[in-house]
Order: sequence, then C-alpha cells, then structure tokens
Amino acid sequence: MKRLLLTLGLLLAPATAFASSCDQFFPNKKEIVVPGTQVLCNTFYATVYDTAKEEAIFSTEAFLPHADKVERTNNFHADARIKNSPTPSDYDNTGLDRGHLTPAADAGTDAQMSDTFLMTNMTPQEPTVNRISWRMLEANVRTMPATYIVTGAIYTGSTKTIGKHNVPVPTGYYKIVYLKDGTVKAYVANNTVKAPVNEVPLATVEAASGIKFH
Repeated sequence: MKRLLLTLGLLLAPATAFASSCDQFFPNKKEIVVPGTQVLCNTFYATVYDTAKEEAIFSTEAFLPHADKVERTNNFHADARIKNSPTPSDYDNTGLDRGHLTPAADAGTDAQMSDTFLMTNMTPQEPTVNRISWRMLEANVRTMPATYIVTGAIYTGSTKTIGKHNVPVPTGYYKIVYLKDGTVKAYVANNTVKAPVNEVPLATVEAASGIKFH
C-alpha cells in the first residue's frame, strides 16, 4: 500500500498542512492494510483510497473531543494528491449528498475542518441517511469515550456511478468505534431512503467490507 504525503508547496488550493505520517490515526497505531489502495495522510485522520476505482474505502481518526466547535466551511475541494480526483461537480444534479466519512464536526481547527472537505473523504450518500440517521450516529459517537473511529463504505453489488469521474455509489456504510475500556462498537446503515442505523457485531462489518479490523 502506498502512502501519499504532500507538502504545502505542492498543494494547489486550498492550503492545508497534511500530516507527515498516518499510523497514529489507525487503531492501536497500526496501519490496516488493504491491497490495491493508497493511504492519504491528513491533519487528524487518514483515508484509505482506491485510485483505480475512485473509491473511498474508509477513513480513520484518533478521536480527540474538542471543547470549542469550529465553524463549518463547506469548502468541498478536489484532492491534489490524486490524479483525476473527484470534484464537487461530480455530485451536481444527482440527488445524492457529498457524504463525509470523517465528519466535519470532529475537526478541532480550521485546517482540520478544511481537510474534512477533501473529495477523497466523500462518498455519494442518500440525503435522508446523511442528514438524519447517520448524522445522529455521528453526534452520538462524539459523546462516547472513544479512542479511534473508523468510517467506511460498502460497495458490494454496487454498479451505479456519478459524475465525470465515475464516482461509485456505495450500497451501505459502517462506523467502528474503539472505546477507552478496550471494547469496540460497530454500526451499519444501507444507502437507501430513510435507512436506519443498526448496531451489529464487528464480524458483520468485516464480512461485508472484506477488511479485518482487529
């Protein structure tokens, strides 16, 4: 798996200070290797990305609660590290949201907020999931004594793509929360109208995603 880093001088716009390494963002500070993907190191989270398929596989962050809320910017932007990166316009007139993997509300600084709006942190998400059930899950997770949070997309059976860059539409989503007491919680939701979020065993997520998280 390749690890992509970018200095400030090479980033096109907007300017962001990317992390110089990624292991600290993975559970137990150990990279979860997914063959055929690249790791994009950001300011407070990492994205595992399949450049051949334009698929955001999952994001992972070392969770730190923030006392002060950072103002949301909505500055969606292409990722200059990725050739043919998805762009915000890929989602225009599709009826689908630019759904975050690592949420904007988890950011603790302006630079971190900007990073969450990289298009490599987005997937085409059903609006009623993005704005209701998944948003409620994200808010609930922020109240937990979490250490790491992994959020990913499931593409099994997916054939639909959107936009000029043929961004794949996931069939579902998962979120894995690693708690300070060593326990792990896992949640899933289909990418369909008004789909609920359900808590499931970690093994269910691993079977659906084909990735081992422990």
